[in-house]
Amino acid sequence: MANEARSTATLQVHLDGPPGLLSHDAVEITVSIRNDSPHRGSGPQLAGTETPETVRAHIWGPWKFSADGRDDTGRTVAAQHLVVGEWTRYGLTPTSPPSWSTTAMDVWHRGYANAPVRLSITARSKGSEWTVPLEVPVTIESAS
Repeated sequence: MANEARSTATLQVHLDGPPGLLSHDAVEITVSIRNDSPHRGSGPQLAGTETPETVRAHIWGPWKFSADGRDDTGRTVAAQHLVVGEWTRYGLTPTSPPSWSTTAMDVWHRGYANAPVRLSITARSKGSEWTVPLEVPVTIESAS
């Protein structure tokens, strides 16, 4: 949920199941933001341009994590342990255009105004690991 100015948002992750996880004490989850343009950085590198790794490292989407324990890019937050029925919350801030881009900040934000947050949630428990891709719509919290 974003504030009206879209200057901050919160993401709440709730571990609902599956029911088979009820026998697990806790599940370790890692939440990451996927790119809206995962193909960027896949082509050949032209002289004088950013490396493919730099292009892929940029978050091509509307939000990045601002929570404690995030990586340098704001793409991933530190793993947490949850049991079925528990939830956790993360802070988000808007992304910026890449440093090598001439795109103005307001144009960048308008381009992502109605875009969902594309997540990848990786869960680990008792030697098993699975990843769930999600697209979460952004809702605006109105001031009352």
